[in-house]
Formats: sequence, structure tokens, C-alpha cells
Amino acid sequence: MNEPAELLRRIAELEKLIAEHKCTIEKLQASENKYRVLLENLPQKIFYKDETSVYVSCNNNYARDLKIWPDEIIGKTDYDFYNKELAEKYRGDDKRILESGKTEYIKEKYIQNGQEGVIQTVKTPIKDEKGKKNGILGIFWDITEHTQIEEALKESEERYRTIIEYSNDMIWTLDTQGHYQFVNKRCEEFSGLTLDYFLGKSFIPFIDKKDLPKVIDCFHKALNGEPQQYDVLVKKEDGSNYFLLVNTAPIYSKEKVVGTVSFGRDITERKKAEEQIKDSLKQKLKISNKQNKLLSYLIEGTRGGKTRALILRQLAEKSYNAHQLAKSLGIEYKTIRHHLEVLVKHGIIIRNNIGYPNIYLISNNIADKLNSFDDKKEKL
Repeated sequence: MNEPAELLRRIAELEKLIAEHKCTIEKLQASENKYRVLLENLPQKIFYKDETSVYVSCNNNYARDLKIWPDEIIGKTDYDFYNKELAEKYRGDDKRILESGKTEYIKEKYIQNGQEGVIQTVKTPIKDEKGKKNGILGIFWDITEHTQIEEALKESEERYRTIIEYSNDMIWTLDTQGHYQFVNKRCEEFSGLTLDYFLGKSFIPFIDKKDLPKVIDCFHKALNGEPQQYDVLVKKEDGSNYFLLVNTAPIYSKEKVVGTVSFGRDITERKKAEEQIKDSLKQKLKISNKQNKLLSYLIEGTRGGKTRALILRQLAEKSYNAHQLAKSLGIEYKTIRHHLEVLVKHGIIIRNNIGYPNIYLISNNIADKLNSFDDKKEKL
């Protein structure tokens, strides 16, 4: 056997293996550097702990928060960086995750520069090549501002929800098809129906037929971006009706109308009062017309009208007895007494029977009407 040749062959094979190994190492180093650069440039904080929650490594971002160099974290625990309560909480999470073998997403407190904030943490167990759990990999990022905004929105939502739920007005929303999406407690109390009954149903069956065309028109105008106000007769579950004064406005989402919101106030009693006032005014108008005709007749349509007009002019200024009127007008006492009795009989004036002699006053509902006869009185 040619020993020098065999030796040369083995040397060549060894050099080849060394070259391949070197190439492999260089590739691994390049890969490691690539991932290290990636880890170091991530905005999140990253750490690695062993199975006893002792730090093994961390990235620069986390080290900066702790005001140390990355290598200085090796062998440290959470007790070295956080108060006892927070450290025990972090270590308790580690233990639970190692035992369960499951990744967890945790929203928790965090201390940075002496200030308490909120972080979102993801922790996952690390296993060796044999599948044994030997550590924890953690990554977290600051969500303090996001949490503050979220809490402010939640607080605002709760505040407005309370206002809506306990409002004395009925409040409801409809989709673009006119189906109920929400009703507040006042709607439920007033109608005798529950939220579940309303949801998904059309508003049409609740509206009196005479008012339906008007309400549908207002609904479509609101969908076109025009706020509306109208009154409507609505049916209750017990068969009774009630009037609502309704304000309706469009609901926008991403600059598109997606429905309407309405505020309804019960005006049933007001409507009844208005009808009573109308009826009362009609009745008064009838009475007034009769009185006008009577007054006109007594002054213009009968003998003695001139004298009665003079008596009424005097009584419009102040009250008199018969003697005072006779003296003031220069007319016989008996004539004055006769015309006074005619005016009292027809309710144009009233007689005050307290004391003697009797005092005469013009009726309140007649006093204003005398102005319409002023021109005629002047002629008389």
C-alpha cells in the first residue's frame, strides 16, 4: 500500500471537511447576525428567562428601559428591577405558562422611569431539542396611551349610555330599511314592550294610518341627511293612542348615512289641553258673537240706543249710581233707571247690591267690545 498517497488523500478530505465546516459556521453566523439585527431593531422589548425565571438575555430596547447593557441582565431576576408585588406577579405568570405549556397574552402594569404604564405581553414556553421546557421567551410593548384612549372612550360611552337609558324622552334608532336597532328604557316603559320585541321590526305598524305618509316622508328625508321634526299619533300595546313630538336625525358612519336616531317626547296631555283651549275659544267666540250682536242691537237697533251708548261710555270709565249718571249726562233719573234695567237684564252691565244706592259697573267681557262702537258713539 502506498502510504504517502493515502496520507495525502486523507489530508485532502480533511481540508475539504474543514472548508465545509467553516462555510457552515459562516452561514450560521450570518443567519444569527441577521436575526440579531432583526431583534435589536424591533420596537418591542424582548427577553429570555430560564426555567427558574432568571434572565438569560434581552434585546437593547429592554435593556435601555432597565438602564443597563444587554449583557448585564444575565443572572438577574425581576426582583432586581421591579418592586416585590410586580416581580412576584411576573414570576407567577412565568410559572403558570411553563406548567401549562401554552402561550399567553397578558395586559399588565409596567414601571418605566419611575412611571407606571400598561404593557401588552406575550409569553411562550421554550423547549429544547428533546421537547423539555427550559425557559420563557417574552415580548412586550407599551399600550399606555392606547389604554387611556380606550378607557376614555369607554367612560364616555358609559356616560352617554346612562343619559340615553334614563332620559325622560324616548330614544330609538332605525336602520336604512326602517327596522329598530335600539330603543331605550323609556320606550320600553311607555310602550309596555321589551327591547327584544322591537329589534328587527319595522316602525310602520306602530304609526296611525293617517300620519303614516308624513312619517315615511320624514324618514326618507332624514336618510338624505335632513333632520326632521314632526308630531305623530302612535299606537300602544294596550290599544290606546298617544301623541309624540319627534326629532329625527341621520346617523353617519364613514361619511355614509347608515340609519336614523329619533327622540320622542309624549305630548298627549299638551294635545288634549290644546284641543280644550280650541273648544273653549270656539265657545267663547260663539258667545262673543252673540254679545256683539246684542250690543249692536241695544245701541243701534232700538229706540233709546243713543242714551244706552252714553251710559256705557260713562260706565267704561268708572262706576256710577243712577243719580250720578242722570246728573252727569243731564238726562231724567227715570229714563236713566229704565235703560240701566235693560242693560242689566241683558248682562251688559252688573248691579252692585252692596250698600245704598246701587252702583252699576260694566261687565268685564263687554268693556273691550265698546271700542268697536266708538265711531258710532261719536256719531250718536
